[in-house]
Amino acid sequence: MALGQLALVLVGLALLARGNAVAGETDLTVATTGGLVAVQAFTAPGQAKRPTVLVLHGRAGMVPLAGYRRYAADLAAAGMDAWLFSYYGAADDEAMRTADRTQRNELFTARFRAWVQTVSDTAGFALARAENSGRVGLLGFSNGGFLTVGTAAADRRIGALVVFYGGIPRPMRDAIARLPPLLELHGDAEQIIPIAEGRALVERAKALGGFAEQVVYPGADHGFDFAPHSYAGDDAISRAVAFLRHQLGAD
Repeated sequence: MALGQLALVLVGLALLARGNAVAGETDLTVATTGGLVAVQAFTAPGQAKRPTVLVLHGRAGMVPLAGYRRYAADLAAAGMDAWLFSYYGAADDEAMRTADRTQRNELFTARFRAWVQTVSDTAGFALARAENSGRVGLLGFSNGGFLTVGTAAADRRIGALVVFYGGIPRPMRDAIARLPPLLELHGDAEQIIPIAEGRALVERAKALGGFAEQVVYPGADHGFDFAPHSYAGDDAISRAVAFLRHQLGAD
């Protein structure tokens, strides 16, 4: 492991060792092209300007909520505001829970650009707030991981992204011309999104001239980072937080 990578990991572990300082929580309403979006904002302590990280859920929506809240609390403890929200429209949540994978993929393709616009609009709202430092990052899981890539490719205001078990979104497979610094995390026992998709994303980002790294967890399957008290989950969270903290200038 390179010294720079080791430093990021140590910073993340130190942040977790603080005991996850309680972040302030605020409910916000953001007007987007697709309608009003309810945001649960975890606010970093202090009065200094700081980055905002938008946390994008997986296919099942904000489930498990406790897992997403843990990420938000750790991001806030590290000096970044973290926003939890659903990018789904009124009918999307139920439709994406269908057992028919073909139907889900068709819906993803049909709704992808609308979801990208919702995330981009929310990022713009965050950047316009007085407490924001002018930096915003994305942290996405599975379905949300693909969405982070699409949003970052379309919106140059996105300064960094962390993708859990994601890849290149099919609706933009040939249209990605740039990506910000990227960290992709995947288990090698993944049963839903092949690890090759995460690898292809990292290779594409590097080919475009950007920084990109993939971290692979042996024996880990989909959603491994939400398992309580697991080495892989704790390590993944610390890496994600430290990476965003460094890339968004919250050190």
